[in-house]
Amino acid sequence: MKRTGGNRQRYETLLRKFAEQQAGTAATMRAALAGGDAATAERAAHSLKGAAATLGANALSEAAARAEIAIRTGRGTDAAVQALTIALDSLLAKLSAALPDESGGNGAGRSDGDAASVAEPLTRLKRLLEADDGEAAEFIVDAKPKLSGVLTPAEIKALSDRVGNFDFDAALKCLSGIASRLSLNLEGN
Repeated sequence: MKRTGGNRQRYETLLRKFAEQQAGTAATMRAALAGGDAATAERAAHSLKGAAATLGANALSEAAARAEIAIRTGRGTDAAVQALTIALDSLLAKLSAALPDESGGNGAGRSDGDAASVAEPLTRLKRLLEADDGEAAEFIVDAKPKLSGVLTPAEIKALSDRVGNFDFDAALKCLSGIASRLSLNLEGN
């Protein structure tokens, strides 16, 4: 929470992104090791170690550090990778149970809020995206609660994913589609 300035929603977003990105890490490492590619397995362990430490998942970070060393030295690799797998699976299960479901069902339905209420945040987001301003990634996290009354869960996820991955061109196209559906003019004043 310290790293997100106490912003719970931003922290939850980081945890979700971590879970999505790291879910296959142990399998990737085992496959790389089975294929004789220790360098790839070591990089995966190193990346997991840093990501886990950033989020405060110290036990997982330590398990990843031990796996990284074991892979590098070629000693105790199986046991270290197994311990990492157990730690990662445990954390992912805990995250899945603890984090509220963002999907809101299948994401196909439309929300009932007033479209005009999201014109200002969507216009601001459009300006940030057009300026290639990295603040857009922070802005979309903060704007989600306001947007959720009008945009569908699928629209929010698509927009958030694109902005979060700094794919601003795709985010602008997504935003254009949302504005069109809502009959909003996002040109601003």
